[in-house]
Amino acid sequence: MPEKITVSVADDAMGRIDEVVRALESGGMHVEQVLRPIGVITGSVDTRHVRALGSVAGVAAVEPQRTVQLPPPDSDLQ
Repeated sequence: MPEKITVSVADDAMGRIDEVVRALESGGMHVEQVLRPIGVITGSVDTRHVRALGSVAGVAAVEPQRTVQLPPPDSDLQ
């Protein structure tokens, strides 16, 4: 099952972020967005491959994307 993830690029790999992207894609990640100025790559990958992406050269961290949903404005929550 695919899982949405956010990958942080290591500081020393910022200059070769395109290489990191290619390596992540080779590892099974479907890259959706590359935020070059801040060194973040978003996308999805099969849950079986998440841990392996953390060992890709130039990757500082792999984290699941979290979603937050606020209640509707007319709800009873205060």
